[in-house]
Amino acid sequence: MSPADRLFLSPAFLLGLLLGALTMGGSSVQPVLAQNSVSQQDKAMHYSLYYESFKNDEFAAAKKDLDWIIENAPGFPNEDDRNFRRKYELYVGLAEKASASDQQQAYLDTAVTILETAPKQMDSLDLTYEMFKWEIRRGRFLQEHQQMASNLQSDVLKSPEAHYVSAFEMAPTDVNPYYIQQALRGYLEENQQDKALEFLEQVQAQRGDDEKVSKIIASTRNSIFGKNPQAKVNYLEKQYEAHPDSAKIMQSLFDAYVQQGNISGATDLAPKLMETNPPAETVREVAEMRLDNGRPKSALQAYDRAQKQGAELTADDYFNRGKAYQQMDRFSDARRAYREALDMDPEFAEAYVAIGDLYARAVSQCSGSELARKDKAVYWAAVDKYRQAIETDESIASVAKSKIRSYRKVFPTQEDIFYREDWEQGGTFTIDYGCYSWINETTSVRQAP
Repeated sequence: MSPADRLFLSPAFLLGLLLGALTMGGSSVQPVLAQNSVSQQDKAMHYSLYYESFKNDEFAAAKKDLDWIIENAPGFPNEDDRNFRRKYELYVGLAEKASASDQQQAYLDTAVTILETAPKQMDSLDLTYEMFKWEIRRGRFLQEHQQMASNLQSDVLKSPEAHYVSAFEMAPTDVNPYYIQQALRGYLEENQQDKALEFLEQVQAQRGDDEKVSKIIASTRNSIFGKNPQAKVNYLEKQYEAHPDSAKIMQSLFDAYVQQGNISGATDLAPKLMETNPPAETVREVAEMRLDNGRPKSALQAYDRAQKQGAELTADDYFNRGKAYQQMDRFSDARRAYREALDMDPEFAEAYVAIGDLYARAVSQCSGSELARKDKAVYWAAVDKYRQAIETDESIASVAKSKIRSYRKVFPTQEDIFYREDWEQGGTFTIDYGCYSWINETTSVRQAP
């Protein structure tokens, strides 16, 4: 509630209005209207009466006083669009409460009329409003009333995605990512992939640095390209034509050719790609892409190149290097990279989970057909890392606890501990032997539950 609303709905203010109305009699409004001069007291009274009902979703009760305000003081109290906005919301609310379909349709027709005419009315009254928000209302109306919207006659309403795109073009930095996503979804549902990709380019240029929007961009492109690999190639070829010196686009196009089996295209592009010297940040992005594409060695080479070009690797970069080494089964190097990520960011709980997974994976590679006692002991060290992850970041607890439950089941048994002279329940033990020598972690002895 705005400060103005709080003022006009305060008990003291309403009491004053009531006393004023009683002293002047019930017919005080007519002389005022007849004189074409509306007092501030009348404005405040009708505003307060309608808003008291409106805020409680009592739309029928609010209608009369809101109509009075629109007719006599549409900009009251702050010369903005609140009364027009609430009139639209009132008719939508009446439609939702209507039991008869013809009545519901009539209310929605009125709501559409307000959506169509309110901006011009407010312009003529010199009221302040943000047109992009009215475009969003138009889009939401069509999205929320799809079944009834087909029966509505309108020269203004188009489609939800058209209004959301229009809103974005008016205020690209202010539009909520939800509406960007809805616009893209609408295009895809209508099988308008070209329009979706065109809008994606606008969004990328204006909001590409927004983390939420960036995820929407990536997800939508993956959705389009996943269903239609040729669409990805066509898109990247257009990008390459527009940006022939972009190392990132060349790398992406090269990978797309390879994935599609277009060896000729990849061969033609490769020489120019290798001649480029892209910025360190671009090389880092290429490294992440190569890692995602299952090319760990190439990813590591790209990270090395980025460092040579002066880039300072982040905790995420070191974590990704760890994943690359892990994919190559270079467990010791992977753990070193994960530890470097923790050195840069001690709160990087995922790195603890990754190290625990390394230890568990080592058991799979080092054990024979049956787990020996020395193999089972490695799970102690893995569980230690999962517990460190929980202590570092509670949000990762669900994943870490699930792993702990799984691996505790294969801890050494009470009998296993009994037959090892160097094991004592609650004592310490170092994992530094044979295939596990690289681990070199001291842990505590405990039996399976």
